[in-house]
Amino acid sequence: MAGSTLAVRQGAAVLAPPRTVRPEFSIMAEYDRDLLTSFGQSPDAAAAGDRPVVTHADLVQRLLDGDPLGTVEPDLVMVSYALPDVHPFTTTSTQLNRVFGNRASSFSIAEQGLAAPFSALRVAAAYCRLGHCDQAVLAVLEQSTLPNHDPLVDGADLVDSGALLLLQSGHEGPGLNVHDVWTQTGPADCARRLAEVTAPARAGTALVVEGTRGGHDTLPDGVEVHRHTERTYCTSVWLELAQNPQWAEQYATVVLHDTDPRSGTCSAAVLHGAAHPEPSP
Repeated sequence: MAGSTLAVRQGAAVLAPPRTVRPEFSIMAEYDRDLLTSFGQSPDAAAAGDRPVVTHADLVQRLLDGDPLGTVEPDLVMVSYALPDVHPFTTTSTQLNRVFGNRASSFSIAEQGLAAPFSALRVAAAYCRLGHCDQAVLAVLEQSTLPNHDPLVDGADLVDSGALLLLQSGHEGPGLNVHDVWTQTGPADCARRLAEVTAPARAGTALVVEGTRGGHDTLPDGVEVHRHTERTYCTSVWLELAQNPQWAEQYATVVLHDTDPRSGTCSAAVLHGAAHPEPSP
């Protein structure tokens, strides 16, 4: 229905799943070398050998184990990530679409750092408002085996992880309604907006979910903070969201917030729970 609100209904998460050696991926060594050389970089010598990996497809399969979303016929299927797949020629969004009947529009959103899943949520909300999407599935994926040294990946010793979310239009049913999603290039602007959305909260009715590098902004009294502490990059707050469905009943407002260490850009998603007051007519 046009003008409808999108809500996070269900989720699943996977963290540090077992890796598998894929000898057939050795063909990627030449591709990686040519690609990195064109950017003045050198491949990691250890990456050229057969080492265990987890692909985006592996993460999706693990997320689907146990059928966590139940019977779903999405209109939209999206995959978002900040780090590339081990095998960059795999169209994971198409594979995920096929699992759900191959009837959805499907694509990936990347090249935005940890802002990518926030952009994906904003896209899904827009589809919903225009009446093009009753159900959407969003996978946020992170595999940390790269063919070259990366200060962020290696310095933080990142682990493989992924989150899967079912998004559905309408207010009925449990879940957190998507109210607003934004990115800000300045930390001060982000802090101001965080304060604005949490200021009306009564004690115990607002929760800010901080990613690993989400910052330490001063928030109004009564606003709780939940910090993600695992060794992740773009999946941080999405893992927490998928693993804590009880937040929908506990809080009026839940804000997902993280800051990209590469660009300094901060992103936030404002979600409204069951305790949020209905807007005045």
